[in-house]
Amino acid sequence: MADAAQRDGAAFAPSYMLDQSHNVTDPIESLMSSAVEVQRAFVQAALVDRAALKQHQDNNDALQSAQALKHAYRTDVSAILAMARVRSGGAADPVALYRASGYREQAAVRRPPKAGASSSGIV
Repeated sequence: MADAAQRDGAAFAPSYMLDQSHNVTDPIESLMSSAVEVQRAFVQAALVDRAALKQHQDNNDALQSAQALKHAYRTDVSAILAMARVRSGGAADPVALYRASGYREQAAVRRPPKAGASSSGIV
């Protein structure tokens, strides 16, 4: 996707979707966590040295191609992501803030489970 965005510029307009199952986790926390991981992957993809990767690919050097990718994807970008979230008015740790807010507990009181249902009323 990063290659397509770089290649096509403003014409690149993908649709995004997260497909999740919330059988054992809080659905809001899971969505927040998934969004953070998508952001992490996007930032790491931006770190790939595309010129070096292309040269390795053109030379049919699979090992060096993999190394170029590993360098970017092994880079810890957590601090960059947290700083970007804070600068844009968000929380450095969205799940921690959500938990501290008590929203789930408040919502469970407002929407109690239906008789016979195993759900907390959140979903």
